[in-house]
Amino acid sequence: ADQRGVPGCRLPAMAEDKELIAIAFKADLQKKYLVDKLAGLADVHDFPVPADALRVGTLDSLMSLSDDIAKMDTLAEAACFKFYRQYMDLKGDQPPTVNGTDVLTYVTKQWDWDEAKFQLKTPLRELAETISGKIGGLEEELKLKLIDLNVLKGSLQQFERRTQGNLMVRGLTDIVQEDDVLDSEYMTTVMVVIQKSSMKDFLLSYEKMAEYVVPLSAKAISEDSEYVLFGVTLFKKSLEQFKAACREKRFTMRDFTFDAEQAAADDVKKAADETEYTRQNALLANWCAINYAEVLIMYLHLKAIRVFIESVLRYGLIAYRGQGMAPNMQAVILQPKKGRIEALRKALNTMFLSSSSVVEDAQEEVVVPGAGGDFYPYVSVSITYDPPSL
Repeated sequence: ADQRGVPGCRLPAMAEDKELIAIAFKADLQKKYLVDKLAGLADVHDFPVPADALRVGTLDSLMSLSDDIAKMDTLAEAACFKFYRQYMDLKGDQPPTVNGTDVLTYVTKQWDWDEAKFQLKTPLRELAETISGKIGGLEEELKLKLIDLNVLKGSLQQFERRTQGNLMVRGLTDIVQEDDVLDSEYMTTVMVVIQKSSMKDFLLSYEKMAEYVVPLSAKAISEDSEYVLFGVTLFKKSLEQFKAACREKRFTMRDFTFDAEQAAADDVKKAADETEYTRQNALLANWCAINYAEVLIMYLHLKAIRVFIESVLRYGLIAYRGQGMAPNMQAVILQPKKGRIEALRKALNTMFLSSSSVVEDAQEEVVVPGAGGDFYPYVSVSITYDPPSL
């Protein structure tokens, strides 16, 4: 977690507009007091961490898990961003939702612990690793689906590359038609690419470039900004002589054999690949939308576990409704007003450093397991609900 705020520590730079802050503090602080103090700086939303139901375990197990949960949190956030970006790459017209609700509204107003999927009686490490494992499984599934889609994309790009470039390098299958060529036991049609500036020279000389060239057989088949493609018919026994003459005059004879069946098969395959790519693209976009929501929901479960662990390590336990001990914590999500993150952090620092609900002596160095970076006088975990711009 980001944990800044001890006197002498540098305050954070301006946060992303789409970053929320989950904070936790001792149970004796009234939420209304927090809302009043932060008026104009942030909206305050409940963060329903099931603190009275999650299993605390031992201090050693909590400290060990505190380090690991931070890594799981980072990986889960990266997975969220990956699903989001993949969906936007495929769909692009509108961001994904969570069960029809925009992400911000879901995170701040609708998320709750899903007991049916993640039973609270499960040991905390097992619970966190289960959630993290499910996210990793969906990431792996996405990777495999992308491999399948990219195979089709590669095939279509190969077809596309055949039609790109000038006549010296591009494929000729889609240009040369059956009536442009003659292929028999004794005769053949060759394809010659000529610079436009050399056309006159070619037309005057091609009949003399080999012994058995069919007179007046040169036919302009296609042209681009620089070159013209000619078909020339000759006897096969003069083929090598004609090739040598082309090299000498710097005319380019393309190695091309017309195959009507192959050309038809290529057209059929291209059409089939385009149809399948469109179908798989739509299916994957829908799959990404559904599973982005799933990953986001699990990501928030990990955030809740992380807030719970850091709160127990910092604030300890208190008597709970005469039913034993429970974590001494409550949690909220802060939605900073635009451009007010620095002022918000200052207000929180002032409030919690002067409160009896914080560490006894904030002037002294305090080590909070799992808390990377600078130290705040309250539990603070960022929730980035939208990936930063690349």
